[in-house]
Amino acid sequence: MSESSASSEAAGLADIWKSVSSRGYALTNEAAIGLAKSFRKDFREEYFKNRVLRHDDGDWPKDRKRARDVIEYEWRGDGLHLREHETITITDRADIKGKREHKRVWLLDDPHAEQFVRTFLSLVPPGRRQARGTFGVNLFRTFTNVVTKPHHDDEQFVMLYVLDRKGGGAESYLYHPWDVTDNGEPTAEPHLRHQLNPGEILMFEDRRFKHGATPLEAPRGESAVRDALVCTVDYPETYLGANA
Repeated sequence: MSESSASSEAAGLADIWKSVSSRGYALTNEAAIGLAKSFRKDFREEYFKNRVLRHDDGDWPKDRKRARDVIEYEWRGDGLHLREHETITITDRADIKGKREHKRVWLLDDPHAEQFVRTFLSLVPPGRRQARGTFGVNLFRTFTNVVTKPHHDDEQFVMLYVLDRKGGGAESYLYHPWDVTDNGEPTAEPHLRHQLNPGEILMFEDRRFKHGATPLEAPRGESAVRDALVCTVDYPETYLGANA
C-alpha cells in the first residue's frame, strides 16, 4: 500500500469512528476503508454460487439463500488475532425461535476473505472494541423481500455490505426503537433511509436502531437479486459466555 493510500484509509477510518461514536451509524464504501477494488467481484465469484449458498427450511424470507461463518478475534498488543469458532449456530434470532444451522463457509482459509474480516473489525472505534469476541459473517442472496420488519439483531454492531444488486428497492432503513411498535409497525419516519449500491457499507450500533430494508423491485421482464454480506460484532454471551 502506498503512503497516500495508507493516509487516505486512516482518514476514512477516523471519520467512521467519529460518526459511529456520535451518531450511532456510518455510511461508507469499500474504497474508503482500503478494500481492494477486485475484492467484491472475486468474493462473489467464489462464494455466491449454488454449491455454497442454500435455503434452509424455516428461514425467512422463504426464497433467501445464505451461508455463514463465525470467527473468534482477540486484540492484543501485537495486533488482531483470528481463528474459526467451533460453531455457527444461531439461537432465537429475527423472531425465529430455537437453534438454526446454516451452510458454513470457512473464510480464514481464504487470505482475501481474512483481510476483509480484519478490515471490517477495524471499523469498530478503538474505545468500543472488546478485547475478545466473535464476528458473524452472513452471506445473503435475496430475490424479493430482504427482511420482514424492523428489528434488532441483539449484537453490538451490524455492518451491511452490498456486493451486487439487480433491480430497485432494497432501501436500508434505521428507526429509533421507540418509533416501532412491538408488532414491527413504524410510527414515524426512519432516522435513515438509503439504498445501498454495490460497494457501499452501512455500519450501526444495533441497540440504538431497529433496522431492515424495503423489498426488492424487479426490472421489467427480469428478476431482481441482491447479494450482500451482513456482519455482526457479537456480544460475548452470544458464543463465548458472559464472562468471556
